[in-house]
Amino acid sequence: MSSALLHSDVLRSTVQTASLLQRTSTSRTSFVVYAVAILLGLFSGWVNQTVDDALLTALCVLASTMMLGVWKSRQPWRWVLLVWVGVPIVLAYYHFIVKWPHDRGQVYGAFIQLLAASAGGFGGHFMRQMINHVFLKQED
Repeated sequence: MSSALLHSDVLRSTVQTASLLQRTSTSRTSFVVYAVAILLGLFSGWVNQTVDDALLTALCVLASTMMLGVWKSRQPWRWVLLVWVGVPIVLAYYHFIVKWPHDRGQVYGAFIQLLAASAGGFGGHFMRQMINHVFLKQED
């Protein structure tokens, strides 16, 4: 009896260790993904500055965060922040370094892009969950 119990404990600990290693290796996000998120945020800020259209900027932010949310669906808030922060950073660069004046609407619009980033990041996260559950037939 104790022999069977010992073997089941060894088997259980081996399976738990293997699943833990698999989760930690797949849950790590490489530096490249973070760099892509920052570059997409800076691109969205550039679009905001050159085109001066808040809706086109919102579309760029939404598409970027949704793509990142689908690609790496764990913790979508990091994609929201990394992409969104590019818009105010580029706005500040053009204001303080290049000396292009901005009105209040442009500054408020840069900060309101957080709503589009949130919708894209979390929408991409839930889209990935739906794809996993419907097409890959994962159990709950």
